[in-house]
Amino acid sequence: MTAGSINLTERYRAAYAGMPVLIFWIAILSLLPPAALFGSMSFLIIALAVGLAVIVWVRPQEAPGAGMLYLFACSVVFPSAARLDYFAQSAWEMYYWSAGLLIITLAAVARIGAKRVFAVPTSAKVFLAVALIAAIFGLKQGASASYVLRQFYGVLLLVVYFGIALHTGSQSLLIRRIRTFGILCALLFFVYFLKEFADYGFHREMTTVGTQASMLATVLFFTGLEEKKRSYVLGAIILLCVPSLIFQRRAVLTFLLAIPLAAAIKLRTKKLRILSCLVSLFVALPAFVPEVADKVGEVIKATPVIASILPPGSEASDTLLERGLQLGAALGTMQAHPWLGTGLGSDIEWDSPVLGFLKMAYVDNGWGYLFQKMGLLGAAAFLCLLFTVLRNISRESLGLSACLLALAAVTMFSEPVFFHFTTAPFVGTFAGLLLARKDHHRTREATVSSAPGCRWAASPFTEGT
Repeated sequence: MTAGSINLTERYRAAYAGMPVLIFWIAILSLLPPAALFGSMSFLIIALAVGLAVIVWVRPQEAPGAGMLYLFACSVVFPSAARLDYFAQSAWEMYYWSAGLLIITLAAVARIGAKRVFAVPTSAKVFLAVALIAAIFGLKQGASASYVLRQFYGVLLLVVYFGIALHTGSQSLLIRRIRTFGILCALLFFVYFLKEFADYGFHREMTTVGTQASMLATVLFFTGLEEKKRSYVLGAIILLCVPSLIFQRRAVLTFLLAIPLAAAIKLRTKKLRILSCLVSLFVALPAFVPEVADKVGEVIKATPVIASILPPGSEASDTLLERGLQLGAALGTMQAHPWLGTGLGSDIEWDSPVLGFLKMAYVDNGWGYLFQKMGLLGAAAFLCLLFTVLRNISRESLGLSACLLALAAVTMFSEPVFFHFTTAPFVGTFAGLLLARKDHHRTREATVSSAPGCRWAASPFTEGT
C-alpha cells in the first residue's frame, strides 16, 4: 500500500469519526425552530444535555467546553422567565439548565474519575469543605433546603470544573469550541433579541447571559490578538454585542477592564505596567462608585444617537447603590455571626432607597454573598483559592489571566460570579486551564533545561506555547 493511499484512508477515518457529532449538531439545530414554536424547548435542552454527555464520555477533553457552552446555549435559546422582571416571575427554566448541566457533569466525573477530578489544590478543597459546613449550618438555621442545595451546587461546580479542566482540559480546543459554538449561540441571541424587540424595544434584562458572553469574548479576543487571527477578534466582538444589546454595564466593563490588565501582564517595563494599572483603576471606577457611574451616564445620555435608544434607568447608578447596601448588610451579619455568617440559603435583609425593605436569599454583590453565607471562614478560604489561581497568571495564558483578574476586580462586586451555577463552571474551567498551562510550561522548561545545550534550547518555551 502506498503512502498516498494510507493518508487517504486516514482522512476518511478522521472524517467518519466526526460524522456522529456533526449529525448530532445538525439534528439539534434543525429541531430548534419547531421546539420554539410548539413550546417543547425544555425537552430539547435535556436532549442536548444527553447528547453532550455522550460526547464527553467518548472525548473527556470536551467536558470543560461542553459544560460552559451548554449553559450559554440555555441562557440564549431557553432564557429565564425572570429576565425582564425578577420580582414578578419565577425562573423555572433554570431547573432544566441545572438538570442538564448535572447530566453532563456526572458523565465527565464518571469518565475521568472522581479521585482525579478532586485532585485540585488544597485551597480549593478547603473552600469546598467550608461551603459544605456552611450548607449544613444554613439548614440548621432554618434556611430553605432548595436554596441551600442551589447555592452549594454553585460552589461544587466551581471546584469540579476546576479539576476537570486541570486534568483533561485543552485551551486550544476550548478556544476552537468558543469560536464555533459560542459565536453560534451569540447569533441565535440576535434572533431572540429581534423577537423581543417588537414588544420591548431596547431594554435591559436581568440574566447572566451577558456575563457569560463577556467571559467568552475576553478569552477569544486576546487569543486572536496573540495568534493574529482576525476571525477570533471578530467573534469576540460578536459575543460582546450580547451584553451591549441588553445594557449589562458590568459585563461590558469587565471586558474593557481586561484590556489594560492584559497590557499590565504583557508589558515588560515597570513604568508601562504602572500606567496600565492606573488605566485599569480608571476603567473600574464606574463599576464601584455611584457618583462616577452617574457622571458617565450623563455623558452617554448627552450623546443624541445613544440617548434615543437608552431604556429608562440604564444610565442610573441605583443598582450600584443597592449592591453597596447589600455589602454593608452582609458585613453587619458577619459581625453578628463571624465564622459562617448565617449559612448557605439564608436571607439577607436591607433597606432599599427605591424598593423599601427587602429580604432575599440571593445576594447580587459577590463579596456580600460570601460574607453573608460563609462568614470569615468562607472569605479566608476563598481568598486563598483566589491567590492560588491568580499567582499563576502569565503571558502564556493572557486571555485566561486577564479574564480572571477582571472577574475578581469588577464582576464580583455586581454578582457572585464564582459561586452561582450559571457562571461557576466558566470560572472553574478558566482557573483549571490557567494552572494546567502554567504547570505544563514549567515542566517543559525543566525538561529542556536538563538536556544538553539547554542554554539555547530553552528559549522557544520562554515566550509562550
